[in-house]
Amino acid sequence: MPNMKQAAILAAAAIALIAAPAARSQESTYPTHPVKLIVPFSAGGTPDTMSRTYAEQLKEQLGQPIIVDNRPGATGAIGSAAVAQAPADGYTLLLNTSAAAILPWVVKQPFDFRKAFTPIAYTGYTPYVITVSPKLPVHSLDEFIAYAKQHPGKLSCGTYGVASPPHLALELLMGAAGVEIVHVPYTNFGQALPDLLSGQLDCSIDPPTMPAPHVASGRIRAIAHTGSGKMALYPGIDAVGRRYPESVVLGWQAIFVRAETPAPIRERLIAEWRRVLADPKVQERIRTAGFETSDLSIEEFDRLVQSDYEKFGQIIKARNIRLN
Repeated sequence: MPNMKQAAILAAAAIALIAAPAARSQESTYPTHPVKLIVPFSAGGTPDTMSRTYAEQLKEQLGQPIIVDNRPGATGAIGSAAVAQAPADGYTLLLNTSAAAILPWVVKQPFDFRKAFTPIAYTGYTPYVITVSPKLPVHSLDEFIAYAKQHPGKLSCGTYGVASPPHLALELLMGAAGVEIVHVPYTNFGQALPDLLSGQLDCSIDPPTMPAPHVASGRIRAIAHTGSGKMALYPGIDAVGRRYPESVVLGWQAIFVRAETPAPIRERLIAEWRRVLADPKVQERIRTAGFETSDLSIEEFDRLVQSDYEKFGQIIKARNIRLN
């Protein structure tokens, strides 16, 4: 007769043998019911509208409804936490942005984003655009920096919030160029533009589509973007990265799952998302939203996330940036 310890070991082994085929069956038949795509931002914004474009196409690929679930709040932390607490079975996806690489430095979270999630799709990226009031006598990045050096602490620049990617882009540029510019934080996208148009602000850093009509009308002037190459929407302006490569900041969007999600399900999702992003209609909507697609592999994108995390953490600590 086996003792109690041996019996317990035998029972556990038997359960594992029974459960393993069931788990493999679930992985091979995935998905068997609707998949939830959590968006940690309010309805109506770019992440939300793009998520619905993706959901429509992914439904065709997976053969199951994709339910977009907006969970705004705490700069994305609430939605991310919901996914971190969900089962790692591929039925709860997370659409997140480059803010995810910033959030751990300014908001206490019950999980480590880098360890809790793994990317399955890099859906697009965009540099941010630096625009200036026409009252400012500058027409290029070099002229802007020269003017800022001549007027230390006198220029004001608006962004859509403290510790936002545009704010950190400004801080990185100031550090690299050796200038001091007053940061004026607003609370949402595009709120700085009226003050820029009225001349109360000297410059603003925004997602590219927001200032585009005002740049086209000549009411404000685009002088640079925070990327390193040419920008489709603003082909003639300077790239910050060409002069200050350490100051490049890209706003990206990507899809994540729990890191513990079984490999066969992750691989299926990666393959299906690749098909979604290759669809011409989806690519056109991405471009219309001001984003560009990338040929980075998932592994390369994961390294980009890690790099952003370290870069943003360094500037946040160096400048003692905190959320109120």
